[in-house]
Amino acid sequence: MNATEEITKEQQTKIDRAVEFLKELHQAAQMGRDTLEHVNNNIGPGELRNAVEKDIFDYSDVCAQITRKLEEYGQDPKPVSKISRAMASMMINLKINDESPDSEVAKMIIDGTTKGVTECTSKLSEYADVDNDIKNICYKLLWVEQKNIDEMRRFLHY
Repeated sequence: MNATEEITKEQQTKIDRAVEFLKELHQAAQMGRDTLEHVNNNIGPGELRNAVEKDIFDYSDVCAQITRKLEEYGQDPKPVSKISRAMASMMINLKINDESPDSEVAKMIIDGTTKGVTECTSKLSEYADVDNDIKNICYKLLWVEQKNIDEMRRFLHY
Protein backbone atom coordinates (compact mmCIF):
# COMPACT_ATOMS: atom_id res chain seq x y z
CA MET A 1 0.00 0.00 0.00
CA ASN A 2 1.52 3.32 -1.01
CA ALA A 3 0.84 6.83 0.31
CA THR A 4 -1.55 7.64 -2.56
CA GLU A 5 -3.81 4.68 -1.75
CA GLU A 6 -3.92 5.63 1.92
CA ILE A 7 -4.87 9.23 1.15
CA THR A 8 -7.62 7.94 -1.15
CA LYS A 9 -8.96 5.73 1.64
CA GLU A 10 -8.86 8.66 4.07
CA GLN A 11 -10.67 10.84 1.57
CA GLN A 12 -13.28 8.12 1.00
CA THR A 13 -13.79 7.75 4.73
CA LYS A 14 -14.28 11.51 5.00
CA ILE A 15 -16.81 11.46 2.15
CA ASP A 16 -18.64 8.49 3.66
CA ARG A 17 -18.94 10.27 7.02
CA ALA A 18 -20.16 13.45 5.36
CA VAL A 19 -22.83 11.54 3.43
CA GLU A 20 -23.87 9.61 6.53
CA PHE A 21 -24.19 12.84 8.52
CA LEU A 22 -26.14 14.56 5.75
CA LYS A 23 -28.55 11.62 5.52
CA GLU A 24 -29.12 11.71 9.27
CA LEU A 25 -29.66 15.47 9.17
CA HIS A 26 -32.13 15.06 6.34
CA GLN A 27 -34.09 12.47 8.31
CA ALA A 28 -34.23 14.85 11.29
CA ALA A 29 -35.38 17.79 9.17
CA GLN A 30 -37.85 15.63 7.27
CA MET A 31 -39.30 14.26 10.50
CA GLY A 32 -39.71 17.81 11.83
CA ARG A 33 -41.40 18.94 8.63
CA ASP A 34 -43.64 15.89 8.28
CA THR A 35 -44.70 16.02 11.91
CA LEU A 36 -45.59 19.70 11.65
CA GLU A 37 -47.52 19.04 8.44
CA HIS A 38 -49.52 16.37 10.27
CA VAL A 39 -50.13 18.75 13.19
CA ASN A 40 -51.19 21.42 10.70
CA ASN A 41 -53.76 19.04 9.25
CA ASN A 42 -55.20 18.42 12.73
CA ILE A 43 -55.61 22.03 13.90
CA GLY A 44 -58.04 24.72 12.93
CA PRO A 45 -57.24 28.05 11.29
CA GLY A 46 -55.63 30.83 13.28
CA GLU A 47 -52.37 32.25 14.52
CA LEU A 48 -50.97 28.87 15.61
CA ARG A 49 -51.62 27.38 12.20
CA ASN A 50 -49.85 30.34 10.55
CA ALA A 51 -46.83 29.82 12.82
CA VAL A 52 -46.75 26.08 12.09
CA GLU A 53 -46.90 26.75 8.34
CA LYS A 54 -43.89 29.10 8.60
CA ASP A 55 -41.98 26.43 10.48
CA ILE A 56 -42.88 23.83 7.84
CA PHE A 57 -41.42 26.15 5.22
CA ASP A 58 -38.17 26.50 7.22
CA TYR A 59 -37.80 22.73 7.65
CA SER A 60 -38.51 22.26 3.93
CA ASP A 61 -35.77 24.76 3.12
CA VAL A 62 -33.26 22.80 5.23
CA CYS A 63 -34.36 19.52 3.59
CA ALA A 64 -33.78 21.05 0.16
CA GLN A 65 -30.36 22.36 1.17
CA ILE A 66 -29.34 18.92 2.46
CA THR A 67 -30.68 17.23 -0.69
CA ARG A 68 -28.61 19.56 -2.88
CA LYS A 69 -25.50 18.77 -0.83
CA LEU A 70 -26.17 15.03 -1.07
CA GLU A 71 -26.57 15.37 -4.84
CA GLU A 72 -23.04 16.83 -4.95
CA TYR A 73 -21.91 13.46 -3.59
CA GLY A 74 -24.14 11.54 -6.01
CA GLN A 75 -26.41 10.43 -3.15
CA ASP A 76 -30.11 10.61 -2.34
CA PRO A 77 -31.65 11.37 1.05
CA LYS A 78 -32.71 8.43 3.19
CA PRO A 79 -36.42 8.64 4.00
CA VAL A 80 -37.73 8.46 7.55
CA SER A 81 -38.83 4.92 8.36
CA LYS A 82 -42.50 4.06 7.96
CA ILE A 83 -42.62 2.94 11.59
CA SER A 84 -41.31 6.29 12.87
CA ARG A 85 -43.80 8.16 10.69
CA ALA A 86 -46.69 5.96 11.77
CA MET A 87 -45.85 6.34 15.46
CA ALA A 88 -45.60 10.13 15.16
CA SER A 89 -48.88 10.30 13.24
CA MET A 90 -50.63 8.07 15.75
CA MET A 91 -49.43 10.23 18.66
CA ILE A 92 -50.58 13.41 16.93
CA ASN A 93 -53.96 11.89 16.09
CA LEU A 94 -54.44 10.82 19.71
CA LYS A 95 -53.44 14.14 21.24
CA ILE A 96 -54.45 16.83 18.74
CA ASN A 97 -57.64 17.76 16.95
CA ASP A 98 -59.13 21.03 15.73
CA GLU A 99 -60.57 21.64 19.19
CA SER A 100 -57.29 21.15 21.08
CA PRO A 101 -56.19 24.32 22.87
CA ASP A 102 -53.27 26.09 21.21
CA SER A 103 -51.27 25.72 24.42
CA GLU A 104 -51.52 21.91 24.29
CA VAL A 105 -50.51 21.82 20.63
CA ALA A 106 -47.61 24.20 21.28
CA LYS A 107 -46.43 22.12 24.23
CA MET A 108 -46.41 18.97 22.13
CA ILE A 109 -44.49 20.73 19.34
CA ILE A 110 -41.97 22.12 21.86
CA ASP A 111 -41.47 18.66 23.38
CA GLY A 112 -40.84 17.05 19.99
CA THR A 113 -38.61 19.84 18.77
CA THR A 114 -36.57 19.75 21.98
CA LYS A 115 -35.85 16.08 21.28
CA GLY A 116 -34.76 17.13 17.79
CA VAL A 117 -32.38 19.75 19.21
CA THR A 118 -30.88 17.18 21.56
CA GLU A 119 -30.39 14.62 18.78
CA CYS A 120 -29.00 17.19 16.36
CA THR A 121 -26.54 18.51 18.94
CA SER A 122 -25.42 14.97 19.69
CA LYS A 123 -24.88 14.28 15.98
CA LEU A 124 -22.87 17.48 15.66
CA SER A 125 -20.49 16.18 18.32
CA GLU A 126 -20.38 12.73 16.75
CA TYR A 127 -19.51 14.18 13.33
CA ALA A 128 -17.18 16.94 14.52
CA ASP A 129 -14.67 15.91 11.82
CA VAL A 130 -16.90 16.78 8.83
CA ASP A 131 -16.35 19.91 6.75
CA ASN A 132 -17.64 23.20 8.07
CA ASP A 133 -20.10 23.67 5.20
CA ILE A 134 -21.89 20.50 6.32
CA LYS A 135 -21.73 21.49 9.99
CA ASN A 136 -23.26 24.83 8.97
CA ILE A 137 -26.27 22.99 7.57
CA CYS A 138 -26.62 21.31 10.96
CA TYR A 139 -26.38 24.70 12.66
CA LYS A 140 -29.12 25.96 10.36
CA LEU A 141 -31.32 23.02 11.36
CA LEU A 142 -30.62 23.79 15.03
CA TRP A 143 -31.52 27.43 14.38
CA VAL A 144 -34.82 26.37 12.74
CA GLU A 145 -35.60 24.09 15.68
CA GLN A 146 -34.80 26.77 18.25
CA LYS A 147 -36.85 29.33 16.33
CA ASN A 148 -39.72 26.83 16.28
CA ILE A 149 -39.50 26.41 20.07
CA ASP A 150 -39.34 30.17 20.62
CA GLU A 151 -42.33 30.71 18.33
CA MET A 152 -44.40 28.06 20.10
CA ARG A 153 -43.67 29.52 23.54
CA ARG A 154 -45.97 32.44 22.86
CA PHE A 155 -48.90 30.02 22.62
CA LEU A 156 -48.34 28.59 26.10
CA HIS A 157 -51.08 29.85 28.40
CA TYR A 158 -51.18 28.66 31.99
